[in-house]
This record gives sequence, C-alpha cells and structure tokens, in this order.
Amino acid sequence: MALALPGLAAACALHSFASVARADDAPPRTGDASVAPAEVPPDTAAAPVAAPKARPPKKPPILDTDYVTARYEPAGIPLLGGSSDTGFQFGAVGTLSHFADGIKPYAWNMDLVLTASVKEGPTGAEIAQESFLWNDDIPGLMGGKLRLNPQVSYQRTINMGYYGLGNASPSGVATNYTGPTGRYTEWLSSIAHATFQPRYTLTGPWSLTGAVGYRYANPTAYADSKLARDAVTKNPDGSPVVRGLQALSLPQLAFGGIYDSRDSEVFTRSGAYNQVAVSYTQGVPTAADVRYGEAQFFLSVFRPLGPFVLAGRVVADFELGNVPFYDLAQSGPLGQTAAIGGSAGVRGVPVGRYSGEIKIYGNAELRAMFFKFNVLRQKFTIGGDALFDTGRSWLDYSFKSPLDGSGAGLKYGAGGGLYVLWGQAAIFRIDVAYSPDAAAENPSFPVGFYVEDGTMF
Repeated sequence: MALALPGLAAACALHSFASVARADDAPPRTGDASVAPAEVPPDTAAAPVAAPKARPPKKPPILDTDYVTARYEPAGIPLLGGSSDTGFQFGAVGTLSHFADGIKPYAWNMDLVLTASVKEGPTGAEIAQESFLWNDDIPGLMGGKLRLNPQVSYQRTINMGYYGLGNASPSGVATNYTGPTGRYTEWLSSIAHATFQPRYTLTGPWSLTGAVGYRYANPTAYADSKLARDAVTKNPDGSPVVRGLQALSLPQLAFGGIYDSRDSEVFTRSGAYNQVAVSYTQGVPTAADVRYGEAQFFLSVFRPLGPFVLAGRVVADFELGNVPFYDLAQSGPLGQTAAIGGSAGVRGVPVGRYSGEIKIYGNAELRAMFFKFNVLRQKFTIGGDALFDTGRSWLDYSFKSPLDGSGAGLKYGAGGGLYVLWGQAAIFRIDVAYSPDAAAENPSFPVGFYVEDGTMF
C-alpha cells in the first residue's frame, strides 16, 4: 500500500467581520404627517433601543477558500508510494502556492518532483524508474486573461510495457523467447520533455490554448523482446510494424479551445471542463519517417449530490500518420498521458498494455471531502472516492484489424481512493483499482495502485 507522509508548511488566513447597524443609529423619518413624534419628559432619559440580534453565521463549507489575503502556502512531503507499474516509489514532492489580489485558483503555483522507484525485477530489486518534474502555473496575467504554464521533465523507466499493437494484444511470453528473463514485454524508456503552454480567456468560460513542445526520446528494446521482434517485422505493404525505436527529437505544435465553468480547479464540485485540441509532431532525423497529427476531444462534468460530487469524463483521441510505438499507448495533444492503462487513463490496467491510433475511454467517480483538522497550525482535509474506468483502442481506421479482436473489447478498472488536501491548493491522492488485466499480469496482486498529485480530472 502506498502512503504519502505530510511535512511542514506555513499558512495564514485573514477573517472579515460585518458590523450590524443599530436601529437608533438610523436617520429620522421626515414628511410623514401620520406619525407624531413621541414626547419625552424633560427630566426623563430616553430608554435605550435594543439592537436587533445578529443572525448566527452560516456554517462554512468543508473547503475554506481565501483568494484575497496575500500569502504563500508551501507544502512538501517525503514521498513514499508509487504504482503497480513502477513499484515502490520514494523521493520528495514540493509545491509553493502564492495567493493574492483575488486571483483564482492562486496568483501562481510551482511544483517540483524528484523520485525514484524500486521494483522486483528478473534478478532481484532494481531501480525501475527515475523522474524529475518542474512545473510553473501563472494564471493572473493581463488582468487575468492570460495564463502561462512552462514545464520541464525527465523520466527513465527500465520496465515500460509493450505487449504488441491492438486491443487484443496477448499478455503471455512467447515459447521460443531467448532474451533476458522477465523482459519479453518490457523496454527501456528515456524521455526528456520541455513544453510551454499559454491560455488566453476570450469571454466567460471560453478560452484558447496552445503548446510549443520538444521531446527527446531514446528507447531501447531488450534482446528478443516483443518490441525487438516487431521492430524487424514488416506489414504486408512493406511498411514497418513499429516506428520510433531510435533516438529522436520530437518538436510539437498544438492548438485548442477550452470551455471551463468549474467552481474550483483543486476540488471541483460543479461545472464542466471541455477541451478540443489538435497537434502536429515531426520526428528528427526525418529519415526515421516519424510524423503524425493528433486530435483529442475531452469532456468532463461535475454535479454535487449533497455532500458528494459525481464526476464524469470521456476522452476520444485520434492519431493519424507515422506514429512512434510509444505514443500509440498515449493520448493528449497538449500533454502526453497513458490512455488504456495507468493512473491517468484506465486505472488497474498496466501502462502500455493496449495501443492504437484510436483510443476512447471514460471515467466516473463519486467523490467527497469528509473532515478537516489542523496539525502544527496547518490545515488538512481528508476525502475519498469510488471509481470506475473503462475504454478500448483500435489499431487503425479500418476498425477491422485482427489485432483488435472481436466484440466490445472494453477494458476496465474499479476501486476507490483517498484524498489529502493540504492548505488550499495542494491535493494528493491514492487510488487502488482492480482490473482483469492486473490479475492476468500478477494473480497474487490483481490491482493497480497509484499515488499522484491532484485529482485525476
């Protein structure tokens, strides 16, 4: 089980008080002949007029928000967690939020993540993943119209999954496999990524967005693995089964539109977030013949149900062109995330388990924040969710590939999670999801578990 341990942060709050006007402070009424002034004996003091009783203040909601008081809210945790894909993760997560001038959800926020993970490998425990992430979010520019989000990351994973292409890829090991034990469905991923994403508000909830990005990918196939075999196999038309198994620079340009009516970006109770985006990626050197376009439709809605929130999302992602094999398992013109598998797609399904040019998946969660408490003058809120994810992929636009299998072909994961909100803007979650695909990979532990920053959507 994963566990995130809170560290020490600083926060402060400013409370406002409303004054109640006394009745005898009101100006006298004039011009009303029907009302005669009361006579007071000259030697008798007037009786004081009692002020009306003030109504008791309404009970505040479980989540307190203050966007006006200028302050910094740092939050940092030694991270003990990880996922079923990369194993036991350790490191540190730090976030610094600045609140001021009524800017929502903050004047700016900066995150820094440094982690490594250990997982049992073919020869014993091994460092499965090393990662670094720096992210900055500045929403209050040009009178709140412009929002900037630069990000830099690096990740090296030695057990990234590749099971073949299509929605019906098998999970077993080939009987004639001669490569390293336990590496048949794995490959070594090394990716550095830098992106700059502006967002400009047009009116109300409508905004335009885009991204300029650069990735350097240097994948390595293990000897005689499924990836190594597919890399030397040709389709009937002579084209390669997989592309991208070499060092590549991948510059990208993206553009999109957003409708965002959420009441909060940290823990949403009502509203919607919908996005349509397209992108183009060109592989360099061009001799690698990697280039493709991508379009994504992202629809999410949030509805309060008493103390609970019903949250739903549907994502449809379409890639067209010569796509590198690792992007066939990902989705997102404005930021690549795992699709049919992993903590951002269908939880419980291993990352890289299913891939194709078309990916459609959905998520449903019943969320709630339960109670608040203070530790060393820091505010914490505990919550949780019940979750269900499902989706599938198609290898190509014929929708008839034998690699996709027959029938509905839906993959799914179901489970629940825990939320920890630190202060007003730093939220962490732990999700656990059962999936038949997790059971097929590891019958003794048939769930996926994930420790992440923020809600899933």
